[in-house]
Amino acid sequence: MPAEPSAERPAEPSAEQPAEQPAEAGDAPSGGDQAIGRVVEIAGRVLASTGVLTAILYYFGYVRERALFAYFGIDLGTVGFTTTDYLVLSAGPVFSPLASVMVFGVGALIAHHLLVHLMRGASHRVRLLVCVLLTTLAFTLLTIGAVSLHRQAEDAVSGPYLSPAALGAGTLLLEYVAEAATRYGVARGGWSEMLASTRAVRRLLLIALALIAAFWATANTAQQHGLDAARAIELSLPTSPQAIVYTRERLHITGPGVGVVQLGAKDAAFGYRYNGLRTLAHVGGRWFLLPAGWTRHNGATVILLPDSTKDVRVDLAP
Repeated sequence: MPAEPSAERPAEPSAEQPAEQPAEAGDAPSGGDQAIGRVVEIAGRVLASTGVLTAILYYFGYVRERALFAYFGIDLGTVGFTTTDYLVLSAGPVFSPLASVMVFGVGALIAHHLLVHLMRGASHRVRLLVCVLLTTLAFTLLTIGAVSLHRQAEDAVSGPYLSPAALGAGTLLLEYVAEAATRYGVARGGWSEMLASTRAVRRLLLIALALIAAFWATANTAQQHGLDAARAIELSLPTSPQAIVYTRERLHITGPGVGVVQLGAKDAAFGYRYNGLRTLAHVGGRWFLLPAGWTRHNGATVILLPDSTKDVRVDLAP
């Protein structure tokens, strides 16, 4: 009789073949980099819109000039800057916070690598302690930023620059701790499930608060730029280039350091010359002039003159 075919048996693993080892929590692939990349991508899509970017730059330029002209008692609505003017003037206020963010990013990246090195070789108790300390620091920074939101920039808990930085850093740090607790097995059971289920909401709030902090910091910087520029103009008035005004009729142009000379020539196109004036701005066909001795507290006024060669002429001199 023919022999019955024997049933095939699955090959048994040889003793030489190594068995698969479970990956440790510290070696598991991290979703932190993907999370950061996704946050940056979403924020980039929002800010990359031409309309949104133009509106933001316009606002920062407006804040800077409003602070500058308010120092001299001028309502910015009477000046007549164009949209292009505000966009150009926003370059300074935007550059400073942007450079600060880049420096902060380099520091945060170095701290991230050091923390990863520490957490991989640490025990569960040490990992838990690190997460608790970082969470406490994050909530402290968030509290400082949240309280300062309801105060004036000069009365903020940590100043006009550190307050928004505290809000942004606290937000980023809190999300970082949540991801680290999941990655290194600190959050287990119900905590791990809760962090996983709220990840999308957390990242949405992260983007919103980070943008608020960035907008807040840049607005404070723009205002400070305007005040600094105004103070620099005030201090440099005695040595600034002169604005010599010629008029047909005598005008009531007065102020500290202003002098008037009546021109005696009969055939002269203008009858009076005013010296001791300095140029603040020339916008919208008007001159904004300051007396050479103007200070914020001596009661001197800003002089507005039309740019008209028929009745008024303004010459500039060193």
